[in-house]
Amino acid sequence: MGVEGDVPPISVDASLRESLVLFGLFKLTQRQKAVLTLALRFNGKISASSMAKIAREEFNIPVSSFWFALRDLRRLKLVDFGDGNPIRLTLAGRTVAEALEGVAWWERG
Repeated sequence: MGVEGDVPPISVDASLRESLVLFGLFKLTQRQKAVLTLALRFNGKISASSMAKIAREEFNIPVSSFWFALRDLRRLKLVDFGDGNPIRLTLAGRTVAEALEGVAWWERG
């Protein structure tokens, strides 16, 4: 991994952004969306284990289900975590997570 600032910024054109947003809204499960929005809130600040506890408290997501969702998001290249590092959103993950803000996607109760 390079030093911050040594990689030019990547821009997401409007068409790609729209595709990412639609993918996030229509293809991610509710649990994946919940984990992604938590990752946006705590981006780079807490471990996956800490986030699992928050997901259980806020969204009633069982810890095992949280881990399945988190691993799926990593396979989709929306988050990065591991080796004791906190969860971080990728550019694609941030794009999707920001689009989920303010959208009523979670059915409570």
